[in-house]
Amino acid sequence: MSNTSRRKWMLAGLGAAAGASGLAVAARLADRHGLIPPDAGHIYGPGAALTYATQRLLTEGSMAREFSRSQISARPFANGKPLQEAEFLRLQGGDSASGG
Repeated sequence: MSNTSRRKWMLAGLGAAAGASGLAVAARLADRHGLIPPDAGHIYGPGAALTYATQRLLTEGSMAREFSRSQISARPFANGKPLQEAEFLRLQGGDSASGG
């Protein structure tokens, strides 16, 4: 005779069903409250979703600093010195007509 009884199998099945339904409810609640990232469908999805949700729950707000319109530069800062070639200066001046 085996040590597993019908009662043990039924309890294991009920436990599995309760766990699966608990996960489904948790996923639905997380989605409703915006705790699931848009890229959670790939191979690292569960880890990304857990990290994303944890950051949102612990920080209670925006992850990035927010600036007013007056603090945002109209032109981005260039890296290094601007080019001084004739073609670049012509295009920078707004002349986009083909040179030849």
